Amino acid sequence: MPDERAVYALEGYSFAKSDKRGYVNRDLPLEDTYYLVAGASHTEGLFLPVKDRYSDVLNTMLGGDDTLKVYNIGRSGNFFSVVTQHFDGILGEFPDARAIIIETDTLAYDTKAWRDSMIQAGYDGTETLDSKIAAMSQRERLVMDIKKYLPLVRVLHKQYLTKMDNTVEDDGIRVTDAYYGEFDEDYRKALDELMAFLRSKTDKQLIIIYHPAVSIEKDGSMKLLTNGCEDIFAGACEQNDIDFIDMSPYFEEGYENRHIVPYGFYNTTMGAGHTNKEAHRMMAEAIYEVLEK
Repeated sequence: MPDERAVYALEGYSFAKSDKRGYVNRDLPLEDTYYLVAGASHTEGLFLPVKDRYSDVLNTMLGGDDTLKVYNIGRSGNFFSVVTQHFDGILGEFPDARAIIIETDTLAYDTKAWRDSMIQAGYDGTETLDSKIAAMSQRERLVMDIKKYLPLVRVLHKQYLTKMDNTVEDDGIRVTDAYYGEFDEDYRKALDELMAFLRSKTDKQLIIIYHPAVSIEKDGSMKLLTNGCEDIFAGACEQNDIDFIDMSPYFEEGYENRHIVPYGFYNTTMGAGHTNKEAHRMMAEAIYEVLEK
């Protein structure tokens, strides 16, 4: 909801406030043309101070100290397939964006998922936050107001749900989602169709930034948890003039040379959970390199 405050305290600790559109951004004027970032919780910046998110670090790198050169529409649960299914809506709501940057922490989608991502939810310019609030029931408004004015209730509720839904592997080893099907010609064709579809929708610069999960092994090494689709994905992007950033080499270099683990906070397991401040800084630097080319 617009102008809603939130407290994040499952990993790290931070505060956030939504703007008039309902997205989490600093209270700064938006420039006439800007870069748009979309994605799930990593983009929204759960558990990080707003200034430390990759979108805000990038904003500073681009000289936006007093304005928003980078606008963040990240929302927890808006995974890559959700973003692409709402691509028409993004273009309709933000026609002045110079480029669209989409974040994802996995490429583990099957052929059907690639094709389903092209089924658009559409865009209705009359469907505004005001109209959605007006359509709410009295109970829904009460719940919204309680969460808005007592943000700590959200933390307690989320902690309870997390505890009830907490599942781990028997051996305690964290795993990532993976697509175990074959990377056959049909898979490649579906992926290329999706990238061609996105490119057909706009001539704006499109950037996809991928940051794989990691695990810290018993020997002290860091393992990237991927499904081996990076080269296929990069090829489909290149064929359709879409920039693809794979954070794997950045994460590996950061760990080997600077002992940086991109996931985890001081009060969580090292290598688990959400991207931390150092990972966001590396992501901002990688995007900046592409924008400066």
